[in-house]
Amino acid sequence: MSKAVQGSLTTLIAGLTLFSAAALAAPSAHEEAIDLGKVQGAQFTLRRDGAPEIRYVISHPAQKSPLVLYIQGSGCIPPFIGLGTPKRSSTIFSWVPLAQQARYAVMVVDKPYQPEKEHRGQAGSAQECPKVFNDYFSYDRWLATLVHAVRHASTLPYVDTRRILVIGLSEGATMAAGLARVLPEVTDVALSGGSGPTQLFDFAVNIYRSDADDADKLRRLQELDATVSDINANPSSTGKFAWGHTYLRWSSFFAQSSADNLAHSKARVYLASGMQDNSVPILSTEAMYAQLRAQGRDVSFRRLPHTGHDMVPPGGNYADVQMEYDAIMAWFEHR
Repeated sequence: MSKAVQGSLTTLIAGLTLFSAAALAAPSAHEEAIDLGKVQGAQFTLRRDGAPEIRYVISHPAQKSPLVLYIQGSGCIPPFIGLGTPKRSSTIFSWVPLAQQARYAVMVVDKPYQPEKEHRGQAGSAQECPKVFNDYFSYDRWLATLVHAVRHASTLPYVDTRRILVIGLSEGATMAAGLARVLPEVTDVALSGGSGPTQLFDFAVNIYRSDADDADKLRRLQELDATVSDINANPSSTGKFAWGHTYLRWSSFFAQSSADNLAHSKARVYLASGMQDNSVPILSTEAMYAQLRAQGRDVSFRRLPHTGHDMVPPGGNYADVQMEYDAIMAWFEHR
């Protein structure tokens, strides 16, 4: 058996042990009422022994309703600024408008150790995030946090667990696919700007689709290989950074394939990608779409011409982006 296969099996066994422990653990919960404008909500803090507390915000719908979880992109920007004050705002696009419809229990989870106040570092990068955040953050730990939060939210009397939609944004799309694999109660998944095979594949595709000549592309591919080799040699390092994130973060995310995770889930899938996305090339999403289609899965793909990672078309504005999120909800409602 190769070392790579042995490593994969070890990771899988460790993951199963982690989620078994998560299922048995019953963290104590503290609830704080939150005014979300047109609708009320709550912030829950779940305390666990030997692990950082989990915080999430959820809106209170008018009646028992489906759960909609948003998972934010990379970095440590908090989902809310000034929560509980008149100057509150959300950094998760479309979260507030959807919550205020009072038709769904709309939820977002804080990343462990993220700053409580506005983070002024580069968006999407963890370079300026607190050391305690970077020392802890990895795919596996973030996934375990999300599992705990969703399972707790599923016990609330106003949550109808027969319908659970997870909307993942960029890095959050990778997490949404993984969550659908480990939580069979997730019925629907929408990935916005999401990777397909792996995030490492995204890097290679972006090199190939550049205007450089083959010699320069080859040089850049060799540099990519060298960096990945160093990450693999130091997979737990939180002192070494590449592309704005720790080696720990990259090693744990490179090991994940959203295509494979979704292939092992039962969820319906909705994909939305900008055809000019320079962060997550749409060809990566196309590879995932092709795999799921070949398996006969229920998958929809919204390709956005002339549009980048933020889904804002040329000459457009965020009203156009809201239309895309409205389309996700229309798809969710239509079964």
